[in-house]
Amino acid sequence: MDDTAQFVSNLNVARFVDKLQGEHDPATRALSHGLLLEEWNKSGFNLKQLGKMRCQMIEGNARIAIQKAVVETLAANSQDVQLAEHTLRNLVEIQRIFEEHHQTIVNAIRRSNVAALDKLT
Repeated sequence: MDDTAQFVSNLNVARFVDKLQGEHDPATRALSHGLLLEEWNKSGFNLKQLGKMRCQMIEGNARIAIQKAVVETLAANSQDVQLAEHTLRNLVEIQRIFEEHHQTIVNAIRRSNVAALDKLT
């Protein structure tokens, strides 16, 4: 993928993740999820993508921790936590998507390494 295509792909991924964070409609969330996976698949399954996914997972864990603190603070102050909890659920779902795609990349790399080793023997 050339630099321009990678730049556009990165913007699309960020847009789909943002859409998943704030969207409440299940159909729209499913569409955004599918488009996100499609965009990731265009980038391939290699160590560079694996590194990007690991960074996304680290950032996702930080966002989840912050949102949990928000929910706890609101609850401690007897505030309505419904919207904050919904946002937390969305963040956890996005994290699950990242983790699943991370495993997909790991599996693809393993398969390609096994195939390369098989060719050598």
